[in-house]
Amino acid sequence: MNETKPSLIYLDDEEINLILFKEMFKRDFDIVTTTSPHEAIAHVKSKGPDFILTDQLMPVMTGVEYLKELKSLGASEKSTKVIISGFTQEGEVDEALETKLIDHFVSKPWSYQNLKDLLLNTQV
Repeated sequence: MNETKPSLIYLDDEEINLILFKEMFKRDFDIVTTTSPHEAIAHVKSKGPDFILTDQLMPVMTGVEYLKELKSLGASEKSTKVIISGFTQEGEVDEALETKLIDHFVSKPWSYQNLKDLLLNTQV
């Protein structure tokens, strides 16, 4: 039996976060990770993953800016969008939640089981 795993892209400027995430969730999701927002945008446009995860504070663009860009391209409508951040929800993230630009906010550090449950129980 060939079970298809949900697809996921995770954008974070810290490579170690991507490595750890991929190692922890490799049995649960078909995962693509990147530190490049432009690479992430191209992937979402071409593949339309089930989940889009992003860090908020990054040097090239914030997670909210990245998700706004995807929305303007019509590339993320069917994906569950999650911002993962080590900082508390600030104005930009609060507005993104209120306007439904993102589906969830997760604080770092997160736990494997809580994040897995959140993703798999709220798939769009």
